[in-house]
Amino acid sequence: MTIKFSLGKCKTKAAYSAKLNQKGRLDLAKIKTKYGAILETPILLVIKVEGIEIVVHSHGELMFKNCAQVDWMEKTAEEIYEIGLR
Repeated sequence: MTIKFSLGKCKTKAAYSAKLNQKGRLDLAKIKTKYGAILETPILLVIKVEGIEIVVHSHGELMFKNCAQVDWMEKTAEEIYEIGLR
C-alpha cells in the first residue's frame, strides 16, 4: 500500500512536517506499540526513532525535530502511516 503524503518545512522552518494528502486518522495506540512514546496525550505522541524526535498527531501530521535527512524522513513517515492509518 502506497500512502500519499507531502513532506516540507513547517511554517516556522524549525522542523519538517509530513501531512497526508487525504484526510485520515492515525491510531496512536498501534504506533505506540511499535515505537514506544516519550510523551503521550489523547491527541498526540512523541516518539523517538534512531535518535530523532517525531511528534505524531492523531489527525495525520508528523513533525520531525532537528532532522534534515529528507530520504530518511520520507521512509520513516511511510512506515508510521502504514502502521497507524485506520
